Amino acid sequence: MNNTPLATGATLWDRVRGQITARRALFLLLLVGLGLRLWLIAINPIDPSSSSADDGDYYRRAIRLAITGQYLDDSWLIRPPGHIFFFAAWMRIGVLAGDYRLGVLLVKLAEAAAGVAQIALGYGVARRIFRAPWAGVLFAAFLALWYPFVEQPSLLFSELLYSTLFLAHFWLLLRFDEGERKRDLVLSGIFLGLAALTRSPALYSVAFVAMWLLVRQWVRQPSAARGWLMRLLPTATTLRQAALVVGCCLAVVLPWTVRNYIEYRHFIPVDTLGQVNLWLDLDTVDQRNPHIEELRGMPQAERAGYAMAKAREILAEDPLRPLRNFWPTFRHVWKAQFVEDYYLRESFYDRPLRQAAPLGLAGDLMWLVFVGAGLAGLAARPREGWHTRLFTLAWIGYSLFTVVVFHVEPRYLLPFWTLIALYGGGQLAALLGKRPTRPRLDGVLALQAALLVAYAALLVTYRDYPTIIGGGEARERGMRAGDSAFARGDYAQAEQAYAQAQAAQPSFQDAGIQRALAQMAQGKRQEAAATVENIERRTAWLTGLVARGGGPENLERLTYAEDSTGLDVQRWVMRWTKPAPAASVHLGDGRDMGYIAGFAPSESDQRGSYRWMTGRGTVRIPLPQPLAAGSRLVLRLAAPSDTPLTVDFGGSAQTITVAGGQWRTYTLPIPPALEGQQTLAIELRATPFIPWVNNPASNDLRQISVMVSDISAR
Repeated sequence: MNNTPLATGATLWDRVRGQITARRALFLLLLVGLGLRLWLIAINPIDPSSSSADDGDYYRRAIRLAITGQYLDDSWLIRPPGHIFFFAAWMRIGVLAGDYRLGVLLVKLAEAAAGVAQIALGYGVARRIFRAPWAGVLFAAFLALWYPFVEQPSLLFSELLYSTLFLAHFWLLLRFDEGERKRDLVLSGIFLGLAALTRSPALYSVAFVAMWLLVRQWVRQPSAARGWLMRLLPTATTLRQAALVVGCCLAVVLPWTVRNYIEYRHFIPVDTLGQVNLWLDLDTVDQRNPHIEELRGMPQAERAGYAMAKAREILAEDPLRPLRNFWPTFRHVWKAQFVEDYYLRESFYDRPLRQAAPLGLAGDLMWLVFVGAGLAGLAARPREGWHTRLFTLAWIGYSLFTVVVFHVEPRYLLPFWTLIALYGGGQLAALLGKRPTRPRLDGVLALQAALLVAYAALLVTYRDYPTIIGGGEARERGMRAGDSAFARGDYAQAEQAYAQAQAAQPSFQDAGIQRALAQMAQGKRQEAAATVENIERRTAWLTGLVARGGGPENLERLTYAEDSTGLDVQRWVMRWTKPAPAASVHLGDGRDMGYIAGFAPSESDQRGSYRWMTGRGTVRIPLPQPLAAGSRLVLRLAAPSDTPLTVDFGGSAQTITVAGGQWRTYTLPIPPALEGQQTLAIELRATPFIPWVNNPASNDLRQISVMVSDISAR
């Protein structure tokens, strides 16, 4: 602790700095940031293995790479490979351990570690730019606590790796700026190349590095050293430095470019996302899906060139087309992100926003302050040097322009907010460290004031946030009351509370789904099915399926839901629904949802439907009559080869060997301790295998163990 006496009239900020050093504050932020990320990983139910979004594509390609060593491009577009290799490295451990879920968990933990590294790098970047350790602490606090950064490790997206690699690249440039060490330029170029293999826009920003070096030369070169015209030209030293960064960046990227040329016979530096998305976003919305279908009918290698030619045609006809929706898109950029997700959207889409609301809402307030301070800081005099200021502004402008031209997606804006918040940390540290004085009226102050007024106007005019928050809180009071009543088994009260939430915000689909679940828990199955009839969410359809009793006619949609909902659908249904009492369950017929978890989607052979167990299966069957003395568990099973199967009745386990190559019925005594129980609850465990390992021609990368068709208690 710093025990230096404080001067009379010290500010609160002085007192804080007198009690703790910047390094200790950073250490605490690293711990808090790690803890928050681990907490969100633990509570986030989103499952990338069954997602139809980008995280699902990343999972499927990474698991294939981890198992087979084969990298396959996405069937729709050629995407950057960096994060796929990163994910696959950790998933390989799960494959070797026989548990894919372990691999996914390791990926998330590795991303949490990357998030902690991002916080430390943010501290280093801000400290070097503003020559103030507490500017680094404030920026590190933003990276540690703002919800979009906290959430990233719980999802399998590429943005976290990209932003961490970019910050490492920036930090190394700043190290070079101070120490003139060549190795810092080398490493900076390598990290920029790695960032480009994660998100390709980083590749084209080598121009910003060249600009940074050239402006740095102008700033540092004595005015009398060369004539003014000659001073504008790069020196041999500057050219060598730029060539070193570019060369190291390309040394990382070019092997992938060569791979693309060998694979497709086209020059594709990293990916084909930019060209295709440019065409889709330049044309009208109603043409988007037809264009996608048109491109899907073409060979993968030809899509980017064709899309770019179409984009050039549009631009030749209307050069200002990229700015067609500039103003509404620009306004949308400046939304309060968590407030929008939490209070305005029609669903949480299974994200744990309610649990995270205190952090998320506080984070929006922090974002409000840091962005305002950042705009003021970017308009202030560039004490860090024009080369660094212009580099930052170039990246901010580049990030904003790509979002405005294409489309707004919150994760695409993370580099934009990162750099503005960087200057926010510097400006806040400067303001907090000053004694109150009368500001000097000049052009800089006028520009800062204008930017802050414009920022406030964008916020105030874009949404009626007080009304939105008021209505959202009314809805949340109903949802929280409903969840509480549901948890204690008061389903009638839960239904009433969810109805109140639905009335407060009719567009909020989750309230309707929860209301239907409460109705089903009361046995009001027809009412539950009617409640979710017009809700488009897949969880709503699953609720309706169970309420109506399922059936073979729903199998196709059920399989689609299991493959694309982004949840462990079977566990979700088992947790939230109460299926009808049954003495037996036939797996794979569309009527087994709610009774089972840990099984693959339905399959069938000449004997009927069944499901593969994925290694560990859970069965919970409410029975029409309590278990009597001498009751037996009857299982109809098959396996490719003799496979030991453990049946755990909740502390009492029995192991049988499932005979290979045939369907057989196995009968086990139910332990006497379970007599009188109204629910049959068992866990099935068997060592899984991967079909591809035994037969690469199968292309089946699932982890499966035993086939199960029927489970009953007699």
